[in-house]
Amino acid sequence: MNELKLAPITVLVGHAGVGKTNVALGLALAEAAAGHAVTLADLDVVNPYFRSSDYPELLDDAGVRLIAPVLARTTLDTPSLSGELDAVIGAVRRDPTQRLILDVGGDDDGATTVGRWSKMLVEAEAQVLYAVSAFRALTQTPEEAAAMLPDIEEHAHLRATGILNTSNLGDETTDEHVERGRAFAREVARLTGLPLAATVVPEAAAYAPDPNEPIVILPRYVKRPWE
Repeated sequence: MNELKLAPITVLVGHAGVGKTNVALGLALAEAAAGHAVTLADLDVVNPYFRSSDYPELLDDAGVRLIAPVLARTTLDTPSLSGELDAVIGAVRRDPTQRLILDVGGDDDGATTVGRWSKMLVEAEAQVLYAVSAFRALTQTPEEAAAMLPDIEEHAHLRATGILNTSNLGDETTDEHVERGRAFAREVARLTGLPLAATVVPEAAAYAPDPNEPIVILPRYVKRPWE
């Protein structure tokens, strides 16, 4: 079974609500477990919910460095970002055994934040993965998902390098759901002219592996407010 091969720097962009944060957490923890020095940067200064900066203990226990918005996890709703990320991008360029994962805010508004570092990221040949889900209510067709990518790229000043299929229904995900998500993502890939980088599957899901398609199996780290 193939697995997603991460570049030293990986940027996760996409619609709000497609599960980017759970993927960012899972990839960061997996790379740390593989022996890499990992930094996870939470660049979501738009949405106060479901952010990587809500899981500092989980990341710290795994040895993952977290760059969080200033004022994150406070009662103030005007978070901003420090200049810490500039130094990390430079460090990863000098030592490509390190890993930097950027969890970018949803949609085009959220993508604006990462534009500040776009020149550095392009020079570092960052991997930019566009996360899509067949189960997001506001992008129910591949055409709708594909149509949003140019706006995200314009605001981020970055070009996506691949499609990341994050379609799932959590612990209720079945083989049928996985196949529906694969078909959705493959069509988005065709419409955008980008490769399908991988399919993310919940750890608890029942599914039939496709030996020709990279797969990422992840636990569910991000919990709903009532859980």
